[in-house]
Amino acid sequence: MTGKTALSRLFRRLAGRDRIDDIRALPDRRVLIETYIPALARIGGRVLWIGCRAYTRQDYPALARHGAEVWTTDIDPKAVRWGQPGRHRTGDVCAIDQVFAEQTFDAVVCNGVLGFGADTPQMQDQALAAMGRVLRPGGLLLLGWNTDKIDDPLTVPAAAAYKPAPFAGQPPRVRFDAVTHVYDTLHRL
Repeated sequence: MTGKTALSRLFRRLAGRDRIDDIRALPDRRVLIETYIPALARIGGRVLWIGCRAYTRQDYPALARHGAEVWTTDIDPKAVRWGQPGRHRTGDVCAIDQVFAEQTFDAVVCNGVLGFGADTPQMQDQALAAMGRVLRPGGLLLLGWNTDKIDDPLTVPAAAAYKPAPFAGQPPRVRFDAVTHVYDTLHRL
């Protein structure tokens, strides 16, 4: 029985690795990995990554190699295993300013959270407002969301605290033909 259990765990782990590779191969993830993360790394400073999964765990070291101080958060307490060791907190993006009340960040990456937890326009408004309170003036918000999950989050009132701006050689809004994902790069006013 022990041999079967160990073999079963190995197959589950390998299947998970395939899913991670599949996710990281998507066109939106390639832009994140190859364009946005290196540009964020060059800026350095303190970066908050909101939303942790197994496929994001490889991204924090890429930021930290160039001097960024990476912090992570997720609403799911079990996501600590995918967060930045020693710099992870459990909390709701809609109240992220309470989770990190004593800190400000030079950049915030919020990718795949709006529409996958913060689903209503009211929640998105709360999330954008809370992220703005932990982001230093002029700081960068990289916001990733899906057109098939939510309406444009930049129409909520709190979006007025941000200015869309090009980043990393990309326009302020990047869309993809093959997937419904969108990236918006915004500077806090």
